[in-house]
Amino acid sequence: MTLDTLQEFDTRAGLAFADGDEELYREVLAMFLEQLNDEFAQLPEQLRQSSNELLARQVHTLKGSAGSVGATRIEAVAREITQAFKAGNVPDDSLLDALQTSMKAAHKELAALLN
Repeated sequence: MTLDTLQEFDTRAGLAFADGDEELYREVLAMFLEQLNDEFAQLPEQLRQSSNELLARQVHTLKGSAGSVGATRIEAVAREITQAFKAGNVPDDSLLDALQTSMKAAHKELAALLN
């Protein structure tokens, strides 16, 4: 798999964030994969069980990380969840399903690319 074949990522945006340095971009993608494996792995399920300031911050962090690597679908869903929190609402199941689906798809692509 090559960067050009990634469907879940706007690689042009990600490369721009990395100043056009493909090696650096791949390193950042590897760090994002690690975050998906660790820090964010349980986030959709945690959001189904509870909503609190810590989880809201995690969603905000995910949104920023996703934006940095060009993970546009994750970024968009995380933005919607963040807006729901700011409006005092609990994210609905459809948003949480979309978050989980987009995270799994991005994870699958990155695992294939980087391994």
